[in-house]
Amino acid sequence: MHSADKTSQPSNLKSSILQGLVKLPPMPQIILKVRETMANPNAGLRDVVRIIEKDQALVARVLALANSAYYGLSGKVSSIQHASVLLGLNTLGDLIAMSAAAVLLTRELAGYRLDPQTLWKHSLSSAICSREIALRRFPGTEADAFVVGLLHDAGKIILDPYLCNRKDPLAVPGAVTETQEIEWLGVDHAEIMALACRFWRFPEAQVRGIRYHHHPSQSALSAMAYVAHLGHALSQRAGLGAAANQTAATEDGTLEFLKFQPNDLDDLQNYMIQEMKRLEETLR
Repeated sequence: MHSADKTSQPSNLKSSILQGLVKLPPMPQIILKVRETMANPNAGLRDVVRIIEKDQALVARVLALANSAYYGLSGKVSSIQHASVLLGLNTLGDLIAMSAAAVLLTRELAGYRLDPQTLWKHSLSSAICSREIALRRFPGTEADAFVVGLLHDAGKIILDPYLCNRKDPLAVPGAVTETQEIEWLGVDHAEIMALACRFWRFPEAQVRGIRYHHHPSQSALSAMAYVAHLGHALSQRAGLGAAANQTAATEDGTLEFLKFQPNDLDDLQNYMIQEMKRLEETLR
């Protein structure tokens, strides 16, 4: 995608950004294809393996994760089929999503002044927390919640080349707000990623979760939007995010919708922190 010059108007920039969506790499589609296949009662492990086996780099990353200390199977997993037997198909799906998303999310964002690990750690911690929230409140939607958590801020990658030429170089790293994105570019990261996911034909529940993760009250009661919103906020509150904020608040109505009490949030945050610590070596 081409960076826009400093004199471009936000409306013109938005048109350019939207046109650029067709040039995006299809990498996230592998996450969608794997989830669709796993949800098909007529499909099996062989079909999942067939999707990813053409990408040997992805297979290697999945096996490296499967063999990490996090899963307690160091050196025991020799193939994707073996990983499914030892870990289960749902965990394999999370491994594939993590491995595929890592390629997208571990990069420097010069426009946002973010180092390669900041977005990744925030995305992964949000995904872990969102999956746990979904497990407690909307059983059966954990896979959707994990994907939404992983990709909720990925729109920043799409906007970053344009933001490079619009942002005050003295601004605090990572502190670009949605309001500033709209003011400078005509679109924010949540909207652009939702549009990209619609282009890639992601399920509507995931699209809405990504689109409204900052403002779930605007989502027409999308469970994924509320789940992602809380996962994102607790990741920030734990210091895992570009705009880390220990007092990060949730939008009014979030706790009521999810039927959580304030002390439940401490429990969720502690769970997320412990899971991230366990993944630390793998992340490194």
